[in-house]
Amino acid sequence: MSRTGICGNERDSDVLVTVDLDHQGVHVVLESKLKKMFGASMEKAVREALTELAVENAAVTVKDFGALDFAIRARVKTAVKRARRGGEDKC
Repeated sequence: MSRTGICGNERDSDVLVTVDLDHQGVHVVLESKLKKMFGASMEKAVREALTELAVENAAVTVKDFGALDFAIRARVKTAVKRARRGGEDKC
């Protein structure tokens, strides 16, 4: 069974998040035109969402299209929940 969850869109002001729970440790990959300016805050939002859900092992890919930090956190949380259910739901 897949332990990968996806949430979000490739649209302006949104973000596409993929979470793979079959990974040792936490690894975050950010893809964004704004990475130099906001990369640290984007990664902080991802890690906060993972901590809130007690996730200690995950590979997270974030494809940002101008999303705000609250949207990133929400997309990460939803992707984690979907991954925990076996990845059957997709946005």
